Amino acid sequence: MLHARKIVGVLLVAGLGLAASSPAVRGDDGDARLKRLLDKVARGDEVESAAAADQIIEQVVGSFADAIGPLEDRSVEEIVRLRALMARFSGELRLRVFRADLAEKDRELLDAFAETYPELTRRLFDDHYLVRLAAVNQIPLEPNSGAGVLIAAKVNDEDEDVADAALEMAAKLHDPVVARNLTRYVRDATTTIASGFYGPGEQTIARTVALFVWRASTVIGAAGAAESTPALIEALRFFGRSRYWDNHQRAEVIRALGKLGNPRAAEVLLTFLDDGARLRWRPGEKDKRIQETVGDIALLSLVRVYKLDPGEFGLLVVEAEPEFAGYIDPEARRAGHRDFRIWHSRNAPQPTTQPAASESPKPASNKEKE
Repeated sequence: MLHARKIVGVLLVAGLGLAASSPAVRGDDGDARLKRLLDKVARGDEVESAAAADQIIEQVVGSFADAIGPLEDRSVEEIVRLRALMARFSGELRLRVFRADLAEKDRELLDAFAETYPELTRRLFDDHYLVRLAAVNQIPLEPNSGAGVLIAAKVNDEDEDVADAALEMAAKLHDPVVARNLTRYVRDATTTIASGFYGPGEQTIARTVALFVWRASTVIGAAGAAESTPALIEALRFFGRSRYWDNHQRAEVIRALGKLGNPRAAEVLLTFLDDGARLRWRPGEKDKRIQETVGDIALLSLVRVYKLDPGEFGLLVVEAEPEFAGYIDPEARRAGHRDFRIWHSRNAPQPTTQPAASESPKPASNKEKE
C-alpha cells in the first residue's frame, strides 16, 4: 500500500537527517556516503536497495541509541525530555523537507507564519494524525499568508480526516495562495493516478485521491485562479473520462473552468458539449421542465470564457440560480450547441494547451489513518 511506502519515505528522510548530524558520518565524506546510499535505495535493484536501507538505519539508530545510553541511568524527567526529543525529530524533518520543496515566495510566507505561530506549525507536522487534525482546524484564515501554504500542504496528508479538514479550510479561505498550492497538488495527483501508480489493490486510495482532486479543483475555481487552468484541464481530461468521477463531479470541474475564464480551457470544454448525462432539472414556463446536462454546463462555461450571452444559443439560465443552465427539449439543445460550434469555428482562435509546469510530479499520499 502507498500508505506504507509514504511512511517509510518520511522515516528515511528523518534517518538521513539524523545520520548527517551524527559523529559517524559528519563532514563532506559522510554526506557523500549518505548520498550514495540514498541513490542505492532509490535506484538500485531490490537487494541493493534493501541493503543500503539497512546500512542507513543501522547508522542512525545505532548512533542515536548509543548517545542516549541506558534509560535506567536517567531520571524520569530526563526520560520524558528525551522521548519528547525523539517524537519531535520526525515532525521537524517533515517540516524542513516540505519547506525546501516550496517556491521562494511560498517559503517566505511559511517562514513568516512559523515565526508567528511556531507551536501550531510544529503540530501540523506531528506524527499523530489527531494532533495534526486539531492543528488544521486551528489555522487562522489569514488571506495571502502562510496559512494558505500550510492548508494546501495538509490536503496531501497521509490521513484522510486531516486532508478532509484541510479541504474544508481551503474552501473557506480560497485565496490566491491556497489556490496556487492546491494547483500543485491537483497536477501531481492527476499525473500519479493517470500513470497507473495505484495498482488493482490500491483503487480505494486512488478513488479517495481523485475525490480530493475534484474538491481542490472547485476551490481553485472559487478563487478565480486563471493561471491554474492548465492543471484543471489535465484533471478534467483524465478524470472526466474515467471511473473516478461521476457526472456531477465532472460537471463541477467544468463549472470551475468556466469561472476561471481562461480561453485555453475551450479545447477540453468543447469535447464535453455532446455529454448528455443528466444532472438536475428546474421548472420552466407552461409547466415544462428545464433539464440540465453535463453538455449544457460545458456550454455555459464556454460562453463565460468568451463573455457571450447564453441566450444567443437558447441556453436557459435560472436567474435565482446562475450555476444552473439547460434546455426545455432535446431539439432546442441540439440547435443551441450547433449554433455555438458554428460561432466558435468562425470567431474563436484555436487554443493550445501547454503543460502546467515543468516540475516532476510527486505521488499523492495515502488517505488512510496511520
